[in-house]
Amino acid sequence: MISKLVDLKVVLLFLLSVLILFGGFLCCDNRENRVLKDRVRELELRLAESRQKADTFYIHDSIPVWREKIVEVDKTDYKKVFADRELIKELQLKLSQVESEHQMLLSTGDSVVLNEVNDSLLTYSDKWIDFSYELRSRVLDWEVRDSLTILVTKVYKHKFLWFRWGKKGEEVYIVNHNPHSKVKYNRYIKVK
Repeated sequence: MISKLVDLKVVLLFLLSVLILFGGFLCCDNRENRVLKDRVRELELRLAESRQKADTFYIHDSIPVWREKIVEVDKTDYKKVFADRELIKELQLKLSQVESEHQMLLSTGDSVVLNEVNDSLLTYSDKWIDFSYELRSRVLDWEVRDSLTILVTKVYKHKFLWFRWGKKGEEVYIVNHNPHSKVKYNRYIKVK
């Protein structure tokens, strides 16, 4: 009888310890998830903040320049949050090979006056775009050329006279040379 009570106490003690360990693992896992969610939220806020600070100015009175801060993330955050895994897999690359990611959206549109070459052909052509519309066959041919210059610069923390030192961050300058096109979206992520 006493041996059965001892065996029952051992089994209950064993089950209690297994339950405590299982609860501890769930608690730690939940804590890690909370920390990960907080880091993701922080990174998304940093990305949104850099997006709001993007500004546009013009050079030569007509060429728009888009300036935006670079978001720096470490490799683990990039792999967990920002990486486009499908694209990287299609390119047959590994996540560890990625040093930076740059996404951009351009739109091209304008109103132009077509020149009538003959009764059935309307055309327009300039340095950036060619249109040709044949009325009889209802065929519109077009070709749009675009030219972008992307500069990545560092922003200095301190300046005195002509001396500059310390690195505060980095910025991306995008110069769109085509007056018909506009930069609609830009995101540059640098993996540390």
